[in-house]
Amino acid sequence: MDTKKKIDRLFYSKSTVLAFLLLVVVTSIVFRDKNFLTANNAFNILLKAAKNGGFLALGMTFVILCAEIDLSVGAVLALSGVVMGLVGEVNPVLGILCGLLVGAVSGLAIGLMVTKMRISSWIASLAMMFALRGVILIIAQKSVAVKGSILTFASASVLKGAIPGMKSGISILVFLLFIITFLCMYVARSTKFGMGIYAVGGNCEAARMMGIDVDKIKIGAFMCSGIIAAMSGVLLASSSGSATLSAGNVYETYAIAMCAIGGVKLSGGEGRFSGTFFGILIYFIINTIFTYLPTSISVHWQSIIMGLLVLISVGVQSEVLRSIKIGKR
Repeated sequence: MDTKKKIDRLFYSKSTVLAFLLLVVVTSIVFRDKNFLTANNAFNILLKAAKNGGFLALGMTFVILCAEIDLSVGAVLALSGVVMGLVGEVNPVLGILCGLLVGAVSGLAIGLMVTKMRISSWIASLAMMFALRGVILIIAQKSVAVKGSILTFASASVLKGAIPGMKSGISILVFLLFIITFLCMYVARSTKFGMGIYAVGGNCEAARMMGIDVDKIKIGAFMCSGIIAAMSGVLLASSSGSATLSAGNVYETYAIAMCAIGGVKLSGGEGRFSGTFFGILIYFIINTIFTYLPTSISVHWQSIIMGLLVLISVGVQSEVLRSIKIGKR
């Protein structure tokens, strides 16, 4: 590996982590009276991430690495929860499987539209988002209650009393967030599919000339995104005890923002799942900071600040990389 590749790899694997550590240190100093650095607060942030689009960002990373986008993940999240609740009344296990099937079918459909019909992923996934939101309103007129120990498994907590300051224990959702992150990292680094994603996103035509089945890789990426989104919907409905019709609304934008903050380039081929994970943490730490401020900031201003953060994050990464490349010439 030459020096340039080493520098690029170092930047993409370390920059987001350094930004995360800097944010934690600064926040801990500024809000030391709020006990920011406590186990309880840390796991609360992780739980917030798991419930509000953290899983979606991991699934979205597969698609963005292929230089595509998936705007349907929020709708998939909502529909999967509703389907699980409705089918789960008859058979709980079948309800969970049907909920996950929603994501697989949605991802497959978008993938086929993109690869076989040559429709832009923006348009294909947007159409799917509208269609799924319509299906939700057709099959359910109000929130669907989720009952039974099997369907509400995600509401449980473990390790109660094992960690100082954590009387309520750690939510299963937090563990699953870590597990899915490591699983995604393994797929990206150690499988042909993972290497194919980077090749397709980096140069689609070159990947095709190398013998890589580009269509298969893209379809697989959309299915991964859909399945993870559906899993998120199942977990959210399971943990809250109900599947709301508006669940996941605009979560697709949150997912894209977390990926961008984590250093995943929207042009495809560059970025890491570890970066996405730390991008998720950065996003929700900043979201938590808003609640610490003496004067509450309105939701509108929070959105503006988050938008600026994404813009700065992407801009800084592009400028730094451009400077590195110019310096090596």
